[in-house]
Amino acid sequence: MRAINKMMSGIGGGLAIATLALTPLAAMAAGPGTATSNLTTVSTGYVSDSTGNAEAQSNAEFAVAPGPLTLNSVPNIQLGSVGVKSIATGSPVLPLVSGTTTGGTGYDGNGSDSLNVTDYRGDHAGWSLTVGMGPFTTTGKDTVTSASLALDATAGAMDNSTTAAPVSLTLPQSTLTSSWVTNPETLWLADANTGEGSNSATLASTTALTIGKEPTVTAGTYTATMYWALQDAPAATTPAS
Repeated sequence: MRAINKMMSGIGGGLAIATLALTPLAAMAAGPGTATSNLTTVSTGYVSDSTGNAEAQSNAEFAVAPGPLTLNSVPNIQLGSVGVKSIATGSPVLPLVSGTTTGGTGYDGNGSDSLNVTDYRGDHAGWSLTVGMGPFTTTGKDTVTSASLALDATAGAMDNSTTAAPVSLTLPQSTLTSSWVTNPETLWLADANTGEGSNSATLASTTALTIGKEPTVTAGTYTATMYWALQDAPAATTPAS
């Protein structure tokens, strides 16, 4: 009988050992996990008991896609009329007036004196906007050679309040090289970490054209092309031809 009990005891011990071998080991850690030991690698999970909670951490994620830097509007510049005598005998100043231009070869300008740049790149790199003025000519190719434009713009709504306003410029009539002005000037400069979002400005009433004395001036309608260039960095350069 003792032999039989010993045999059964041995069998029972063997079954207990076999059962333990087949049972997954419990994760005694309460979490959260690490890169190598976490709920995806520990099949039985974290243990919550009277000593503390089982804690876990997971991730939420989204991507932000970059957008463009765009020049959305540039103004036509309508100036007041002047007589031949005023130019022949003096240096008249022609003020900015309401309305749009009727001639010329530039087709991008608006008649509302508005300027707008948007920056949705998301890299906070900054940008610069240059402008230059070509020669004033008539359809008959007569020219005014001594004109200069005082260009002033008033800042409007800007999404980043730290963005600088446009500066005031005095633009001479510029010569052209490869169909672009040779000496554009920086009107609006957004340093790094500024200029994001939408940036608006409007021509100021102080914008005006001064024409030097030219006794041989020819009557007619004179137009000049304005050359605007938006560059994707705060350091302005002449656009490549």
